[in-house]
Amino acid sequence: MTPQLPWRSAIRIAWRELRAARTRFLFVILAVAVGVGSLTGVRGFSHSFRRMLLREARTLMAGDLSARVFALPTPEQDAALDELRREGVRRTWITETVTMASSAATPDPLLISVKAVDPGDYPFYGVVKLNPPRPLREALDARSVVVSDDLLLRLKAAIGDTLRIGGQDFRIAGVVVSEPDRMTGSLNVGPRVMITREGLDRTGLISVGSRAAERYLFRLPSTGGPALEQVRATLKQTFPEATIADYHETHPIITRGLDRSTTFLSLIGLIALVIGAMGVASAMHGHLQQKLDSIAVMKCIGARSAQVIRIYTAQTLMLGLSGGVLGAAIGVAVASAFPGMIAKYFSIEASSAWDAWPAVQGVAIACLVTLLFTLPPLLSIRDIRPAEIFRRGAGPRPADPKLLPHLIRAAILIGTGMVAATLTEGTLRDALRTGAFFAIALAIGLALLALAAWLFLRSLRIFLRHAPKNLPATLRHGIANLYRPGNQAQAAVVALGVGVMFTLTVFLVQQSLVQQIRGSTPPGMPNVFLLDIPGPQRQAVSDLIQAQPGVTAAPDVAFSVAARITAVNGTPIEQLALGDAGRRFRRTRSVTEMAAKPPETEILSGAWWNPADRDPQVCATEETAKILSLRAGASVDWNIWSHAIRTRVACIQRSESIRMSARFEFIFSPGQLAGMPAVYYGSARVRPPDVAGLQRVVYERFPTVTVVNIADVMQIVEDVVQRIAMVIRFISAFTILAGAVMVASSIAGTRFRRMREVVILKTLGATRRRIAWIFSVEFLALGAVAGLMGSLLASAFAALVLKRLLEIDFHLDLAAHALTVVIAALVAAGAGWAASFRVLGRKPLEILREE
Repeated sequence: MTPQLPWRSAIRIAWRELRAARTRFLFVILAVAVGVGSLTGVRGFSHSFRRMLLREARTLMAGDLSARVFALPTPEQDAALDELRREGVRRTWITETVTMASSAATPDPLLISVKAVDPGDYPFYGVVKLNPPRPLREALDARSVVVSDDLLLRLKAAIGDTLRIGGQDFRIAGVVVSEPDRMTGSLNVGPRVMITREGLDRTGLISVGSRAAERYLFRLPSTGGPALEQVRATLKQTFPEATIADYHETHPIITRGLDRSTTFLSLIGLIALVIGAMGVASAMHGHLQQKLDSIAVMKCIGARSAQVIRIYTAQTLMLGLSGGVLGAAIGVAVASAFPGMIAKYFSIEASSAWDAWPAVQGVAIACLVTLLFTLPPLLSIRDIRPAEIFRRGAGPRPADPKLLPHLIRAAILIGTGMVAATLTEGTLRDALRTGAFFAIALAIGLALLALAAWLFLRSLRIFLRHAPKNLPATLRHGIANLYRPGNQAQAAVVALGVGVMFTLTVFLVQQSLVQQIRGSTPPGMPNVFLLDIPGPQRQAVSDLIQAQPGVTAAPDVAFSVAARITAVNGTPIEQLALGDAGRRFRRTRSVTEMAAKPPETEILSGAWWNPADRDPQVCATEETAKILSLRAGASVDWNIWSHAIRTRVACIQRSESIRMSARFEFIFSPGQLAGMPAVYYGSARVRPPDVAGLQRVVYERFPTVTVVNIADVMQIVEDVVQRIAMVIRFISAFTILAGAVMVASSIAGTRFRRMREVVILKTLGATRRRIAWIFSVEFLALGAVAGLMGSLLASAFAALVLKRLLEIDFHLDLAAHALTVVIAALVAAGAGWAASFRVLGRKPLEILREE
């Protein structure tokens, strides 16, 4: 019986072989390291950022607990808060809203973000830093404000000047350098103005139904008071619709966004790692092809297939481990780059300290994924017979018709899906769903890429067969090299094509979004919005706007009332199975009423009501009907300012987005909302040159009305889109880098054949320059094919995302695609020469002696 080969001996043999072929395997180690670096960098920053949120939770929310609502408290809620105060729980009240402001130097008003605080209590933790330095309680009073520095620039004001808000004058007492809870605040649109509650009352901006975010901060007594859990439970019962957070947890809104972005970017990093693993598999395949003699001899002297597989499994794990450790080091640089990319959104320094767990996780995933993708060449060792040493040159054997190759592919997909599941932040259900989707998408994506690569390479081969005889020999020879025996051109094209596809898809989607934002609005679409119109003044505001130059049509004014759904068809809303998109219906929604059907509104089912009909009826949007499973005739129960109303669904409608009615999920029949506290707002289409004049006139006559120029909002959205796209492109670029290293690995795997080719060509009289051109043509063709294939697939994916998800028309960008092909060709050429530049320097006699 043949003795088993100990792992120790297998590792020693594997190490010797790796040392002898270190140049070839250096590139696959780099490919794995690139994937691990992006993966661990994202997760390392996420972990350190999460720790920072936990460590600075009190400072980030400026209290022990916070409760955020979007309505003024009811008498019952005030009574519950007073009871907590009697138990020793301190509280302070913050109101955040947007409005207009102006200065003496610039008559045109500016959209600002107002934050009303009590400087005697706020903040409970942390410090509001001002310039010139002074405590907040000394700077703020009923007639003074502190502002952000960008407001001074845009309004050409200085400290000590007067700022006009809501028709009232305020003295600028200082500049806000930082505020501890800026990241957890709401409505951070426009320059910041911090004001006292007395000052806010002077402006008259807040009334029942006004659009504002109310945030309560609480500080628990150090001893003798109620427990944190008790206070939280009381707040949850008192404010059932509030977002509540405490210092034991990260902020829920930030955490949710962090989880989703971490999962998304981690999966992109995993794709880069998969490309690296493909490189290891490709290199191992080429390595085993060169070791056929050695393996056959080993089997002749009694070695079993399992023992030989153990040696090369050890080699694979060494490669994965080396790439993982190197990638963990690269991850430090990746993690340190993130704070700078998103520094605009941080009021405190985001730590980039390295976390050990993401590094360990990345190394383990590198070894596992590398081993998975190397299964096919490893298991092929079983099919090598000792007679193989005598069959060199007999051509490849027919493919294995057995079921095993398909089982191996299934194992690779299942294993990769499980790895993707472990990278998902969220519940177990989310992890399993993400893993399944990733495995399916990976299978489909790689199949499409492999098919496209095969078609492109096949087309090149057909082209050579029918090419004119005067085609330069250098070009013909370079393209023919893509079919050299043992060449992994198809795998290299797929790997580089994946990187090109991802990065270009992100670029195309971002460009289309930005062009949509920058582009002119459709005819008739409002470009000016009016918020917080006082009910008694709505007609006066409408008449004033209509009389202004540049207004192309009468303003569209509507009102909204806060209402909450309690039941649908008799089933309480809490018992309905609502997905992520439907959870908003458990909170207060804004509704309106209309007598006549709005223009450009299509009734999909049911019928619009007769204005004379006084029965409570509603018309729901198409999306709302799908989420709540509503049909014409269904019943919806409401709680509107403590009034219970049961309505019948009269119709399901679809409205064009240019109408104010499209902004309401439910429209009530006339008379149902009479007497309810309402807030009015409107929209108008104004010629762009006349918008500033309209803002000035409305601000002078109605200073509490906020006039929003949609161009300003679009600029903010554009900035956010560009930053998000920058982060995604940064991580997606690692897939291109991994693909380039994969190309280098593939070329390094054919180094021995290239040396023989150089010997033959030099013996026949070819110069080094001519050989260099032949290789350059091969590398450029490889990159061009990958770039063309990746760009075409990127166009398809970008069109799918834009049309299906974002409902934006896709336009082919020929310049971007041409530039992509050129860059991919240059990247492949650079990677190819990095792996083979030493081959040209070998002398024919050296190679012949080795033979």
